[in-house]
Order: sequence, then structure tokens, then C-alpha cells
Amino acid sequence: MNEQTLARLAHFLRDLGQALHVSGAPAHDLETAMKEIGRRLGARVEGFAVLTFLALTVVSGDKSRRVELLRLPPYDYNMARLIDLDALCREISSVDQLAAYAERLAVIMRQPPPWSGWRFVLMGFPLSASVALLLRGGRVEMLCGGLIGMLFVAGYLQFARIPRLGPAVPVILCALAAFMAQGLAHIWPQQVPFISAVAGIVLLLPGFMLTVAMSELATQNYLAGTGRLTGAFVLLFLMGAGLAIGTQVSLAWLPAVPLPGALNPVPGWAMWAAIAGLGVSLLAVLQAPWSSVHVSVGACLLAWAVYSLVDARMGNVVGAFAGALAVASAGHLYQYLSKRPAALVQIPGLITLVPGSMGFRGVHALIEQDSAAGIRLITDMVMTGAVLAVGLLLANNILPLLFEPRDNNRAA
Repeated sequence: MNEQTLARLAHFLRDLGQALHVSGAPAHDLETAMKEIGRRLGARVEGFAVLTFLALTVVSGDKSRRVELLRLPPYDYNMARLIDLDALCREISSVDQLAAYAERLAVIMRQPPPWSGWRFVLMGFPLSASVALLLRGGRVEMLCGGLIGMLFVAGYLQFARIPRLGPAVPVILCALAAFMAQGLAHIWPQQVPFISAVAGIVLLLPGFMLTVAMSELATQNYLAGTGRLTGAFVLLFLMGAGLAIGTQVSLAWLPAVPLPGALNPVPGWAMWAAIAGLGVSLLAVLQAPWSSVHVSVGACLLAWAVYSLVDARMGNVVGAFAGALAVASAGHLYQYLSKRPAALVQIPGLITLVPGSMGFRGVHALIEQDSAAGIRLITDMVMTGAVLAVGLLLANNILPLLFEPRDNNRAA
């Protein structure tokens, strides 16, 4: 491999690494993909990825070396793009085709997101309504949470056009959500406004970010994991501050509405319908194609079924671990059978189990000076996130051992 080819390879891997990052690939998956592609192309690749930085060292067979350094932009999940990027990564096999690979990468990155505008906004209703039911709310909380969720998504999309407001957006939107929840409580008084507000802002809750951070720490990606974990806690506190501000302002302007003595019960089947609705709405959150709706819904139902069964016998922690292990294993089986990313199953299933609302309620309790409840809820959030990460890691390390030998035999 001559110097010119080495430079082209390093430049392509840098662009591919950035594409994987902005589409939501965790640091350890990104580094593994870079190393595997380099091996297939006859080069040794040493990758180092964190939330804002990517360093690649590409070494050819004659020990020539090329280093690429890149500051990474903020990331977001785009499963449709990750599917195409995963297919591209699996097909890369020759340095002679680098120009074709680069053109294909550019085409993938130019594709518009599958969910945007009013279609994304409408998905905010089933997303927040499902979460309201999971928070033990009733029909009124589902209705109010869904309405707040739609307006929250619309506001988020509008604020995304003003980059300078980025750090303040969670505070502003959560304050407005709290104000709307208190206002809707005057129209439909038989509700708990806090449940409606938390369900309405679920789009930004960083529960899955916490789980990914734990998995990065467990795989010894300490800088990436620490940065992501810090970002999750900062976001939680910003959202908690916004909710507290909005609640206090609304109570100063509007008379307090007495809380209902008991929430209206919902039938047992409604919980499963809510989980299925969550699976559908997660397509928009994750920017996944509509063709994967059955995968998303199935993953959510599987995670909740395993969690409910084990939780009833062994408790919440073991239930969360079993649910994560089951859905992560199902993801690898799906990848083996369909040749599509395991994340299509794993991410929706894990989001069903993640403790984002638990941490948010803990932060809110701390802001309300209820230290005992706040510390307990945050501790439970960290513990749940840790066992989810453990279940994910076990599946990611054990299941490939069952499938890779078969793939190698087929290739031979």
C-alpha cells in the first residue's frame, strides 16, 4: 500500500467514523468497526473515540503511518442511516474500491431523516401517552401527557433551528411543559399534573444515554463513558430545574388544583397496548424506517414480558437484567438471520426498561428538598442502568461466539 492509497484510506475511515458517530453508534462499536475494516483492507487501525473527538492511526503493511484527528459534532440517533452504514461496513473489502465506497457514504449521509415535520410531531402523542400509563397514570394523564408531548416535540424541532439556544432548550421546554400541565389540570382536574408533565418531556429524558454510558465504562472506554454519563446527569438537572421553574411560575399565576384521591384504573390489557404504542412511537425518536415497526414493537413487548415475569419473582434489579439480556440476545439472533443491525431490536427494548423517569423524579425530589427520596431514586436509577449494561454486555460478548463460527464456515 503506497502513501497515496494510505492517505485515501485514512481519510475515508475518518469520514466513516464521523458518520457512525453522528448516527448514534457507541464509542466501542465505532472503534471495533474501524479496526475490522482496516484488517480486511490490509492495514492496522487504532481508533480512539469520545463524544467530541476521534483519533485514527492507520498503519500499512510496510509500517507507513497516517494519523487523522477530528472534532466530532453532536450526535443523534438515526437508525435508518445506521442500517445503511452497517451494510456498507460489511461490504468493504478492497482498497481499490475506496472511491465507490466514499461516494456511497456521501449518498447515505445526504438522505433526509425518515421522520420530520408534522409526522414527527404526531408521534409525540403515542410516545408520551404510553409513558404516562407506564408511570401509573390514568386516562386523563395519558390524554394530557400526549398533548404536551406533541407540543414538546414541535417546540424541540423549532428550537433546533436556533443552535445558540442549545444548552437552554431543555430548561425552556420543561418549564413550558410544567406550565401546560398545570393549565390542563384546570380543564381536566382529575389528574396528577406531575405525571402529565414527565410523560410530556420524555423525548429528552437521558435514560438510554445512561445505559450506553455504563456499557462504555464496562468496556473500558472510560473517557467516552464518563463524558456521556456526565452529560446524562447534567441534562437531568437542567430538565429538573426547568420543571421546577415552570411549576412554581404556574402556581403563582394559577390557583392550585387539588390532587385526586385515586387515579382512575385502566384495564390490564392497556399496559400491553401502551408498550406496543411505545414501540411504534420509538420509530420517530430513533429515526427508524417504517418497515422495522414489527421489530420495534416486538422488542418492546419482549423486554416488558421478561421484566414483568422476573420482577414478580425476583425483584426489579434482576427483572431489568433479565429483560436486557433477553432483548440483547434477540438482537443478535435478528442480526444473524436478517443481516441488519442488532440495534434495531436492542435499542427499543432497552428504552422500554431504562430508568430515565426514575432519575428525573429523583432530581425533582432533590429540588423540592426531599433529599431522602431524591437520593433513593437516583441510586435506583444508577443501579438499574448498571444491570441493563451488564445484560447488554453479556449478550454482546457471548452471542457472537455462537454465530461467528457458522459465518466463518459459510465464508470458507
